[in-house]
Amino acid sequence: MRDAERGLKTAVYGFKRTTAASYLQGWLDAQEKHNQLKPSTMRMYRTYVDKDIVPAFGPKLLLNDLRKPHVAGLIADLQGAGRGAVTIKRIHATLSSALADAVQDGLLALNPAAGARLPRVEKNRIEVWEPEDAGTFLDAIAEHRLGALFEVAILSGMRRGELCGLRWQDVDLVARRLVVRVQLVQVGKDVLEGTIKTEAGQNPVVALSDRAVAALMAWQFKQVEEREQWGEAYVETGRVFTYEDGRQLRPAYPSKLFELTVAKLGLPPMRFHDLRHLHASLMLASGQDLAIVSKTMGHSNSQITRDLYAHMVGDAARNAAEGAASLLPSRKSVLTTVLTEQ
Repeated sequence: MRDAERGLKTAVYGFKRTTAASYLQGWLDAQEKHNQLKPSTMRMYRTYVDKDIVPAFGPKLLLNDLRKPHVAGLIADLQGAGRGAVTIKRIHATLSSALADAVQDGLLALNPAAGARLPRVEKNRIEVWEPEDAGTFLDAIAEHRLGALFEVAILSGMRRGELCGLRWQDVDLVARRLVVRVQLVQVGKDVLEGTIKTEAGQNPVVALSDRAVAALMAWQFKQVEEREQWGEAYVETGRVFTYEDGRQLRPAYPSKLFELTVAKLGLPPMRFHDLRHLHASLMLASGQDLAIVSKTMGHSNSQITRDLYAHMVGDAARNAAEGAASLLPSRKSVLTTVLTEQ
């Protein structure tokens, strides 16, 4: 009776026998039709709906009969199957977003996925290479034609898709900067161009060090040589980093090259994306202000940066404190004498 009263008050009193499964499929189709989601996100949503949510609810459960216990059962089943907390959170977010639209469209009075108890996501400490390890890697990868891509990745903190999608028209070597406007995203076998991912806004400007500029200039000369060698067969894409014939890179290619090189050198395992974290750690270790690091990484505020790199921020703070202390004259105390003599 309470549900009926709530439905009358909110004008939700349709009598269509729409199943939860059919509604979710229709919701996905609508999102794809109106380009509401990025292709990679759309593919992920469909996987969650088809392989996790719909099988858990079954084909006959009506949308109007969907309740919080059904959502709780879905979460419990995912945990029992050994799915990770992050994945469960994403599956729940997909369902909750769909049901929120159902509420907005007057199909439901309340969102049964709202307020669900989710497993806690443990924040793993980010571990990156020491500068010596990074140097070893760069020396080895320099022998590959795409060595400059990895050097720019470490020196700029750019993401894989941003590096693969980077265009020469967005690079200003004289002003020593570039603008990240697009990225390449691999969705299955397809490579699509999409907007960039940033929490601080569109089209971030990346400052380039002298070393990064030198790497890009050397690569530019190499690309000109390849263009001449291929002649009319060369594909003009305008991308900075390409295959030998000018075609744009598949994002999985530099990741695989990185993985193979790291294994061959016996370096501590890292993902390609961790080169971005390496860039942040190098900035923090060099004494850069947290606000500058946050802006460079494209975070919307410094707290996000602090949460990600808490242990690195602590190390930088201790180094700064030691630097300040070193400027003071030594005190002639027994403790000071013992510490300074060892």
